[in-house]
Amino acid sequence: MSGRRKLFATVAAAALLSAPLIVSSPASAASPSRSAANVAAASCIGGAWKYDKPAGWGYAPTGSGYYVTTNRCADIQVKPDNDTQIQLCYLKNHDPSQETCKGWVTVTTGRWTVLGTGFNDGAYFYFKFTNTNAHKSGLVAA
Repeated sequence: MSGRRKLFATVAAAALLSAPLIVSSPASAASPSRSAANVAAASCIGGAWKYDKPAGWGYAPTGSGYYVTTNRCADIQVKPDNDTQIQLCYLKNHDPSQETCKGWVTVTTGRWTVLGTGFNDGAYFYFKFTNTNAHKSGLVAA
């Protein structure tokens, strides 16, 4: 069962039992010495999920779906498993006729890179890749 599904099952069970639920992880727990910016960044990155672009595809997610921004992050960022070039594309007002793409960004293996800022919660987005022949994967926080 995926982490998201486990969390949903836990939250649903707690709601049914009317018991209070506190979810905490080391990445989101703040120590007194951490600044507000560091806490926000840890919360954002702590909620990251995996992206995976199979060889032969030019974008992720594959198919007709989109990734969706959350209230955890003020930006969209990636941490790739290998160096690559990524272009962030998003839909204004969830409208496919208002698709907008930012410029190409070279991202480095194992390093968080911001691809865009200023998105509302619930914005639809996806990534384009220059190398369609190679498998590309990593983490995305949004």
